[in-house]
Amino acid sequence: MAAKEGNHMNVRIIRTMTLALCMSILLAGCWDTKDINKQYLPVVMGVGKGKSEKYRVILQIPNALGKTQILDKEAKSISKAIDLIRTDSEKSIELVHLRLLLIDREIAQQGIGNIINFAVRANDISIKGLVGIVDGNFEKTLYHQISPTPEISSYDFFSEEAGWTPNQSIVRIWEAYQGQKSYSEDMAVPMLKNGDKTLFTFKGTAVMREDRMVGTLNEDETLLFNLFKGKYTGGTIEVAQNTSVLIENAEIKHHTKWSEKGPSIQTDVLLNVVVLESPEGKANALIEKEMLEQLSRRFEETVKKIHFLKSDVLGIGLIFRPQLTEENLKEWKSNWFLKLEQKINVRINVLNEIYFKENEPAHLNQGRLLK
Repeated sequence: MAAKEGNHMNVRIIRTMTLALCMSILLAGCWDTKDINKQYLPVVMGVGKGKSEKYRVILQIPNALGKTQILDKEAKSISKAIDLIRTDSEKSIELVHLRLLLIDREIAQQGIGNIINFAVRANDISIKGLVGIVDGNFEKTLYHQISPTPEISSYDFFSEEAGWTPNQSIVRIWEAYQGQKSYSEDMAVPMLKNGDKTLFTFKGTAVMREDRMVGTLNEDETLLFNLFKGKYTGGTIEVAQNTSVLIENAEIKHHTKWSEKGPSIQTDVLLNVVVLESPEGKANALIEKEMLEQLSRRFEETVKKIHFLKSDVLGIGLIFRPQLTEENLKEWKSNWFLKLEQKINVRINVLNEIYFKENEPAHLNQGRLLK
């Protein structure tokens, strides 16, 4: 009898110890958690040239009131500057919510490789974060604030669901890392400065050769760049005075050839557009003609400019990649791209059925407008 009671006692002890052990394991996962009120969560990091050190790092931290707190330090390395910010901060600095990495133009012209490598290696920075170049006063742009608007984020200016349009380029940290090491493509980085009534004003696109900025594309040239890359949603083209069209969809086909002279590519671009605004009585045929002439000229000028900069920002090497040997791939940017012959043929189609002002009776137009 005593033996049975002893066995029961041992079982109860074992069960109690097992339960306590399980509870301690579960609680262990909570011991190192941090109170959200004890953390700073920056959404924007600016990296510029310091006055006395190599780098100046500025962090933007939004709060619940829609205002932005700025933390700022200089150091010989980015990680050390962030460490100095952490040292002087009354809260911990967590970079897990960093959405935008802004780099001063002066540094971009010298090379952004170290900055992108740091962002990729940092365990707490998401490689999905966006990259931009500040073309203007770096400090003024990073310290710039507008009226408190909690629902608006700096990220929205790059979001395809919010403020982004095809007149702006867009590149993420992982794409920048890939682009600076790619044999077959260079990257395009959006350029911006502080706005007057908005947070940012876009200045066009920085054309990179590997990790260095070598030139720029304006907003119209950026639209053509995005169109070539298939990113045209929401793109509006001003054809002539008082005439503008919206790109409804685009069909882009590439025809490649490799001869003794080197590579050549012909790109056929068919644009289906909707007329947004035009003088009364202006025929669709005339709009198509004007748009064809204008876009053909712009594409030709943009392609010449890109070739002059010796940057394969359009990613032609990716199109040729299946035809390239390993040796030719390594020599693409330094040799074959410089010999590339490139031509772009444009065709325009105005979608009449959406342009109801021209097709419907006047009383129907009036009724629809009144709605």
